[in-house]
Formats: sequence, C-alpha cells, structure tokens
Amino acid sequence: MKRVQIFMMLCIVSCISLMAQTPPSSSSSTYGQQNQQVNPQNPPNNQNQPQVSSGSIIVPGTVGGYTDPLQLYSTPSSSSKVNYAAKNDIPVMVFKNDPTGTRMYRLQNGLTVYLSKNTLEPRIQTFIAVRAGSKNDPAETTGLAHYLEHMMFKGTDHIGTTNWERERIMLESIAQLYEQHRNEKNEDKKKEIYAEIDRLSGEAAKLAIPNEYDKMIGSLGAKGTNAWTSLEETVYVNDIPSAELERWLIVESERFHRLVLRLFHTELEAVYEEYNMGQDRDGSKMWKEFYKQLFPTNTYGTQTTIGEGEHLKNPSMYNIINYFTTYYVPNNMAICMSGDLDYDKTIAMINKYFGGYEPRVVPAYRPKKESPITSVKRSEVWGQEAEYLFIGYRLPGSNTDDLKKAKVIAELLSNGSAGLLDLDLNQQQLVLESGAFVDEMRDYAVLVLYANPKEGQSLEDCEQLLLKEMEKIRQGDYADWLMDAVIDNMRLQQTRNFESNRGRAGAHVQSFILGKDWQSLVDELDVMDAFSRSQLTDFAVSNLRNNNYVVVYKRQGEDNNVVKVDKPQITPVEANRESSSDFLRKFMDIPSLATEPEFVQYDKAIQTSTLESGIQFDYINNKLNDLFNLYYIFDMGSDNDLLLSLAVNYLPYLGTDKYSAAEIQEMFFRYGLSFNVSTSRDQTYVSLSGLEKNMEQGIALFEEILNSVKADKGKYEELVNIMLKDMDDAKSNKNAILFQALFSYGQYGESSPFKNQLFEKQLRSVNPNDLTDKIHQLESYPHKIFYYGSADRDKTAALIDQYHVLPKKQRSIPPATAFTEQPTDKNRVLFVQYDMVQAQILRISKDEPFNSKLYPAAVSFNEYFGSGLSSIVFQEIRETRALAYSAWANYTIPGKANESHYVRSYVATQADKMQLAIEAMNEIMNEMPQAEEQFIQSLDASRKKIESERITRTGIYWSREAAAKRGLNYDIRQDAYEALSGMSLYDLNRFFEEHIADRTYTYLVIGDKNKLDMDYLRSLGEFKELTLEEIFGY
Repeated sequence: MKRVQIFMMLCIVSCISLMAQTPPSSSSSTYGQQNQQVNPQNPPNNQNQPQVSSGSIIVPGTVGGYTDPLQLYSTPSSSSKVNYAAKNDIPVMVFKNDPTGTRMYRLQNGLTVYLSKNTLEPRIQTFIAVRAGSKNDPAETTGLAHYLEHMMFKGTDHIGTTNWERERIMLESIAQLYEQHRNEKNEDKKKEIYAEIDRLSGEAAKLAIPNEYDKMIGSLGAKGTNAWTSLEETVYVNDIPSAELERWLIVESERFHRLVLRLFHTELEAVYEEYNMGQDRDGSKMWKEFYKQLFPTNTYGTQTTIGEGEHLKNPSMYNIINYFTTYYVPNNMAICMSGDLDYDKTIAMINKYFGGYEPRVVPAYRPKKESPITSVKRSEVWGQEAEYLFIGYRLPGSNTDDLKKAKVIAELLSNGSAGLLDLDLNQQQLVLESGAFVDEMRDYAVLVLYANPKEGQSLEDCEQLLLKEMEKIRQGDYADWLMDAVIDNMRLQQTRNFESNRGRAGAHVQSFILGKDWQSLVDELDVMDAFSRSQLTDFAVSNLRNNNYVVVYKRQGEDNNVVKVDKPQITPVEANRESSSDFLRKFMDIPSLATEPEFVQYDKAIQTSTLESGIQFDYINNKLNDLFNLYYIFDMGSDNDLLLSLAVNYLPYLGTDKYSAAEIQEMFFRYGLSFNVSTSRDQTYVSLSGLEKNMEQGIALFEEILNSVKADKGKYEELVNIMLKDMDDAKSNKNAILFQALFSYGQYGESSPFKNQLFEKQLRSVNPNDLTDKIHQLESYPHKIFYYGSADRDKTAALIDQYHVLPKKQRSIPPATAFTEQPTDKNRVLFVQYDMVQAQILRISKDEPFNSKLYPAAVSFNEYFGSGLSSIVFQEIRETRALAYSAWANYTIPGKANESHYVRSYVATQADKMQLAIEAMNEIMNEMPQAEEQFIQSLDASRKKIESERITRTGIYWSREAAAKRGLNYDIRQDAYEALSGMSLYDLNRFFEEHIADRTYTYLVIGDKNKLDMDYLRSLGEFKELTLEEIFGY
C-alpha cells in the first residue's frame, strides 16, 4: 500500500476516533415534476442571518420551521399505507449512463439529497454533509469548524439534558467567562477565570447526560458512527440498518436543529490531545507546511483544520454558535445515502423530517487569489520519522478541464503498475518509493509528486528524479497504449469503488462539496478519454514547469517548533449514566422494524470441487459485475520459511525468458489485471484480479512468472539496500515501535514473531537463485484455489487445469517456528524512549486459550465497555475527565484455536497526564461501572448489527477460512446473536469478574522520559527500559 494514502488523510481531522466531499444543473439530466425551488445561495430575502453575541448564546434553532420530530413520527402501520410516489412533488434528477442509479433531489428549502439503491445487504450508508470547513474558520479562532463537529455529538435542548432551562443559564455564564478568558492578557487572571469555568462547568454537567445521541444511534444497530472535518467540508457518518431509516431521521433532524455547547471544556481538552497527536506526527506537520507554501494568501494555507494551539486554548463559544447558524442550514447541506432503500419512500421521509427547516443566506466565500509561482519555493520540516519530500504544482480548482488533464497526468505518472514513476523509479529501484496524485478542492487543486529516498540518497536527488519524469510528460514521451490503459484502469477502479455503499455515497459527498454536477462526475472518464496526447502535453508545458512548484523536504531530526502546554486543572464531571431525557425515553418506545439475521451456510454458499490435478477448488459466483478474483492459497508463510517471504519481495523486480519485469507490469496493466504474491506468518497467497474477459491471459502470464522467473543479482543487491532502509525507517516510526515491535516483544518475549526475520548479514549472504527456486517450487507445495467471478464454474476449472500444471515432485510444508505467549502473572513495564509530546500506553494481559463460549460475552463487553461514544471507557477517560483523545479497551478473540484471549487497553495522553490516565483506566478495569439501561441498549445495538450484517462476495470464503483457523465449521456470529438475547448485566458482571478485573498487566509504554514521571512508571511493576535494537532485533 502506498505510503501516500496516509498523507492524503492529513488534511482531514476525524472527530471521534477512539483508536485512533452542488446541486447538479446538467442539461442532460431528466427532471421529474417541477415545483418552485429555492436558490441554495440566495433564499428569500426575509431569511436574515442572525449573529450571536454576548448575552444571546441560547440560539432559537439552526433554522426556523423546526418541528419536534417525535411529533412528526407516524407509526409504521399507518405510514405503510401512504402512496409515496403519488405524494412526492419533489423534483428528481436521474442521470444518463450512471452505474450507481443515483437520483438527486432538492427540497424546497434547498436541502440536496442523493440516493442510490444497492440491495446487497439490508443497510444504508449515510453521510450528512455541510459545505463548510476550516477554510471558513474566523482567523482569530481557527480550528472552530472541527471543534463544532465534536460538539454536534453532545445533544440539543431535548437530547442530553435533565433540565434545559437551568442548564442553559449556566452555559450562558460559561460562554461569557470564555470571552473574558480569551481577552485577558494576564496569565494569573486567566487561570482564575479558568478555575471558575471549571467550577461552573462541573455544576452544569450535573444537568447533562453524556452520549445520548450515541445511545439512540447505537440502538438502531448503526456502525461507523463518526464525523470528519476538512478544508471545505464537515461530514457526519452512520451506516444504519435499512429498517431503521425513519428512526435515524428522527434523531438526525433533532440533532441538526440546535447546537448546545455542553461539556465544553472537557471536550476542548480532548481536541487539544488531538492537536498533540498532530505534533507527534511528522506527516501532519509536513502537510501543514506544504499548504502554507502553496497557499500563502488563501485560507487553504493560512490556517489548518485542527487550528492553532493558542486558539484552541482560548476558544469563543459565541464564534462557534455564529458559525453553526451561518453554515448549518438546509441550503448548505446534503444528505447522501446508498443502500437497500426505496427511492420514493426515502425522499418522502427526508422531506417529512427535514423539509420544514427554513433556509438562510449563506455568505459567499471569496477566495483570495494567489500570485503565480514563478520560481521554485523550498521549505523543510523536521521530525523523528523517515525522510521524504513533496513537490506540488498549484492548479485551478474543481470543475475545470485543466484539472481533469492533471488527473490523467497523475495516473500516467503513477498508477501502481505501469506509470512512469512506477517503472522508471520504483521498479528500477532508483528510490525507495515514489508516486503522484491530485488533491482536488473547490477553489484550487494540487498535483503532488512524492518520493522516499534510499539509504544515503539526498532528498534533492529524489527531487531531480521526479522532475525528469515530469519532463517526459511535457515531451509526451510515453507509450501510445498508456493513455488508453490509464482510462480503462480508472474505469475499473470506479467499478470497484461503486461496489460499496460507502464508495457511492462518498462520491455524492464529493459532488456536493466541490459543486460538481453529478452528471459531469458520471461523464468525467469519458471526457478524460477524449484528451489527446498533445492536449496533455500543452497543459503540462504551461502548468507543470521546472520553476513553478513548491517542494518541502521532510528531514530527520529534532523539531524545535513543538508547542508545550501544561495540563489544565480540570475537575472530573459526573457521568449521569442512569439519567435519561424525555426525548430518549420516547424515542426508545418507537418500535423497530424487524430484520431477520442471515448466517452463512458455508457448504451452500461455496461450491467445492476437485480439479483434475487433485487440488481443492472453491467457487463463488459474482452476480454483480464483470470483475473476478482468483487466489492460490498455501498454508505456509514466514513462520515456515523466511526465504519464501524474501522471494515474494524479490519477485516484482524480475522478468522471465520471454518478458522483462517492466513488460510484465505493463501487460497486466493493459489487460486491466492486478497480480500479487504475498505472505503472512502462516499463509502465502498468489492472487489475480480484474476484468473477467482477460482472466485467461492473466492466468497464462502469472503461471509463466511462477515457473520461469529469472534471478538478477544486481536487482537483489538493490532490494537488500531498500529493505535495510525500510527496516531502519521503522525504528523511527512510533506506530511501528509500539504496535509492532514492542507489542510482539510484550506478548512473546525476546523470541517474538516480529523479530523472526532476516537481518543484514543473512540478507547479504543469500544467493538470488535460491529465491527464484522458491518461486519455481511454490506450486509443488499443497495448496487450494479459490475463484470469485461471473464465469461458469466448470469452464473456470477447465481453464485453471489447462494452465496450472503441477510439478511431478510434490513437497511437504516445512514445520512452523513455534512462538510462546508469555505469562502476565505480574505487573511489568516495558518502556521505549521516543521524543514526543504525548505518552502512549498499551496494556496487555493474557487469559485462557481460545474458547468459543466466551465469544458472546466478549461481544457484549466490547460494545458496552470498550468501544463507541457511549462506552464506559469513552465516558470515563475522555468525556468526564478529559484525559485523552484516543482511548479504548477490549477482550480479544484469537484468530487461531491455539492462541489466547487477551485483555487490552490503550490510552494516548499528554505526558503530564499519564498518571491520571493510567489510574483512571485501572479504576474502571477493576470495578466496572454499572448502567443497566446503557447495557440493555448495548445489547440491542449488537443484535441489530448482526441482524443487518451480510457477509458477501469474497468475504464468504475468508469468513470460512477464519472459522477453520479457530477449529470451527460454522458462522460464529450465530452464537453471539442467540446468547445476547438472554444476557443480563449480571452475566456480564460475572464475565468481568472472571476475565477482566484484578488482572496483572504488561505495560507497553513509549514517550519522552524527560517529560514523563519515570518514578511513577517504575512503581507500576517490574520495570525495563528497552532499546530499539532489543525489540526490533537489529
């Protein structure tokens, strides 16, 4: 997976992680019955935009026209008699040649709705998108849009309160205190004001009920509840059962009518912890500097989504409310949905619950025009992690043909197989990795090139290599077939993306946020297909020159710009778990529509036969599209043979007697196919996927590779250099340190699976011919074949038999290296030094070997206690004590029958909060807070998720494989579903006492010992500071 996929997310800030995208106006659309429409940006003149100032924090509602959605609700029996199609007079747009079948509507108040029907499973992916993000933040309170997003989970005047009239008076006082705090210059006086904020917030919290929104959403069986904020958008996410559509609309219509800033100061501290995470993440710093250089005038570059640290510590509740009332209006919002839905019923329900909201004038955003870049702009960023660079060309924004040309050029440069960077730099091993992509925004866009250097290679050298490839684009120096193949593969990727509801609804979001007509999005690839080589060349010569770009170098070293802030004195607030609002109680009385669960019957869903060669052949028919997946699966991996995993890494750089390595990559790309060989600890996979019509050519080609690949000593020597650089880079990556090396060491001790690898001396002594022999011999080991596609089973089997000829000599699988899980019979602390703002603490405690009877209780515990916005961990660590942004706990389900269950908990917190965070986690992990209603709701949530979940496509096969590794031959979800219906809080308490409470742990900690209380860490148990060499093995 490309490293850049991580970078692409750095401009997006996700609100609630615990782990931590215009109305169409195309003339080609077909319109339904028309009625008078409201221009989204120019609603009726009488809709004036209110502004909130001191003394008026209590806003009436987002918009006028609000009606209590509980009053709007009608029972299913009566509503089912309504002829929705006849009643709907909402104009509908449908689109030519649209593979998603999207219908787009605009309510009279300007609310845009996108709907796509996909009946694969009885669920609907929903996004509620607001066309406003951090670029709209006031300059004096940056980070506001993101912080507002957090507060949208806190309830309304009806949700999350026991006494709104009393609470709102306190909230008004708190808002005024924050204004005093923001304007006060004397630090001692600021602390006095903050102490009063803390005291009054504690009083107000006694009237608040945390997480009622999540309790209601959870009761639907929703998954993926979250939100994100980026430069131009704020988007709210839920994946719901189709049967719960109306109840979801009730909650969301209530949620968006009013913003209440309750539990403000504890959530603010959670956001600051998120800011600290960004300070410890080199990619975040890199992206910030990159856009600062590209956009010195536009708010894309002058402010960030997370905001400035000083602004986060000095917020304005009034500015937040003003932002909400300005931008969270129906004519600036869209509801995007894809799933098992009825178009007419769905739009009627949306109109019922959102149609009464009144629009307001949305102030036009007038982007400041950037001066042309006429000479190279260079900058640099410092941090602990590996070096890389970004090159950026600033381009026109969305909805321009120029941007479409840039997208094609990005694919010509980097498509993962046959782009110029793929073949000339990556395949030729001239850099560690390189690539290109377009970051598309409404006002501007950026064509980004990136590269990671090899050992001893300078970033400046990488820059020149990238520029040489861009020169080829300007000269039109690439194969004639490449443009057609690029478009074909973009179509293939689109087909794969539109297989999922999230892909479809996500494209709706992009269309709305970017102001991109949906028909133009559907037609975009056709427009790209019509570009000529000369058009692309002319564009590149004019816009992608050697002197009009920005380059930022990420260098390895100490960052002297880290903001250090002492933790504020925050008094923990009450959780009020047993309280509930009138709204929640009435909502829970609304009956749910039943959905029958479907558990996979593996013997019926998978057709198993035997090929002529005696190999097991598993077949699943693809009824959705013309794509296929083919796997050769070997039950051996790196635990069995370290040279095999090395051979797999070597393979992409090699050719055969007939073809060079580059020609092989080009051929797969031209056929619309992807070929991959990979290893895990216990399995090796040879896979082929892509267009069904080209499967035979693909099988013939990969059989040629497996049987005839030739060694290349020079390629191997360079591969070793690349691997050693990757290994060295891992030692500077805090996630690799904690979640890979240290975690494996903590679980298995000095002899761990992570350290079971070849090191430099061994790598340099390997004969490359031994590696190609491993590839040639692969098919002589026992294996099985799995096919998912639309071709006939017998014809597919015959095709495989034709090309997949087994060698006469068959081999036995080598024995696997055994690794022993270490006991956790006493508290131990394993510490690794890392220069960072936060401390990260992962605790593990070994329980009994896999026991399928524990699965239902584990599901219940994880839902009630360890994950989600209304979980005990979230409430205690984040909501009430403001100790972390990211915190979770779980009881694991082993992947194999001979592996153990583990109790795990994690928290990432500011260094000076470490002791408080550990003590808080210890407290709740030893004595589980009791909340009967919350527990019942968590059971309902778990059951409804199972009811509406469907394991489909290739997931059926991999589900069977996962069950087999646990010694099972059935869908284990059935056990959980049946057990959850009769489970009580007493049952969960018994599980908690037997498997969770009063355990001893291995504490895995990374942080800066110059900032941490090391004496406290030593007091937790047997202490050992480990070096990177000890946990990585090199």
